[in-house]
Amino acid sequence: MPVPISQMWTVANYVVRQRLKGRTHYPLVAMLEPLYRCNLACAGCGKIQYPSNILKSQLSVEECLRAVDDCGAPMVSIPGGEPLMHPEIDELVRELVARKKYIYLCTNGLLLEEKLHLFEPTKYLSFSVHMDGLKEDHDRSVCRDGTYDTAYRAIQAALARGFRITTNTTL
Repeated sequence: MPVPISQMWTVANYVVRQRLKGRTHYPLVAMLEPLYRCNLACAGCGKIQYPSNILKSQLSVEECLRAVDDCGAPMVSIPGGEPLMHPEIDELVRELVARKKYIYLCTNGLLLEEKLHLFEPTKYLSFSVHMDGLKEDHDRSVCRDGTYDTAYRAIQAALARGFRITTNTTL
């Protein structure tokens, strides 16, 4: 799906304002990791090796919003872990949308279909579904059979409900 014109305009306007202020370095995207926990244990991911107290920790909505506000970037990427496992992810997204931040919620897609009802389609929200190649490669990469099909069905369901979808794909 193409980037909304309003997003292009917002980013361009932000860049021009930064340049007019004489800034040569400024953030375009806030990378917000509200938790490390995940529903997969991919062989190539170092996060699963964190101690359990780290894996069980998570940021509150207030902590996340404070970080985004402090950063000031017009776009927010929410990777993880698996951010859909955060018990208040819907509230966080609603608050970011209210701030008119363009959100890329990064997910492996396994929980997406069951969590879609928590979100409203808006130009401010895109689900970025991680697809590690075609079916066999993807399932081998994430160390679990059937994940490609689950993620693919979730993408179809999200599109049918009017959500913006991107993929983070390795070929």
